[in-house]
Amino acid sequence: MTKKTLLFLLTSFLYLYTTAQNTKDEWSGLYQLQPYGKVLDSISPKQFYKIQKIILDHDNTSSTYELAVNDQWTMQNMLNIEDKKVLRAFKFSQKKNDYEEFGWTELHQNGNIKCIDGGNLFICKTKVGTKISFGEEKFTTNSGVFGILLHYGIFELYKHTNQKK
Repeated sequence: MTKKTLLFLLTSFLYLYTTAQNTKDEWSGLYQLQPYGKVLDSISPKQFYKIQKIILDHDNTSSTYELAVNDQWTMQNMLNIEDKKVLRAFKFSQKKNDYEEFGWTELHQNGNIKCIDGGNLFICKTKVGTKISFGEEKFTTNSGVFGILLHYGIFELYKHTNQKK
């Protein structure tokens, strides 16, 4: 199989997948993951991750449980779809501020950053070109969606859409 054929098949899959999605929210979608600051010369299926909102069957859940998972998603690698990670929205209230640990409270209060947490990784949305400080590191987002994976560092996610330009 040639690279052109593989790229055509992968692009077709991405288009069909995004067209078939029926759950829309700000996080759900298909993303290509790239390590920050590295330009990849080839596309690999293992770089693609699906984030999908957790939707409960209202007939089989209590309202207490429903509120607890209201802001949760799953994330899975498209190469290994059985490996799912649950992500939850960062908390921001008087009792709990997940943004404070990273020095991002003001960014969040101004509506410039939203994050979801998966334990050893988190993913944030901001505007393209936003300068972010993370500990001693400083970087500028190229895609507007970045993540940090414990012990591996910063990565960017590029969301695939089926919108025509």
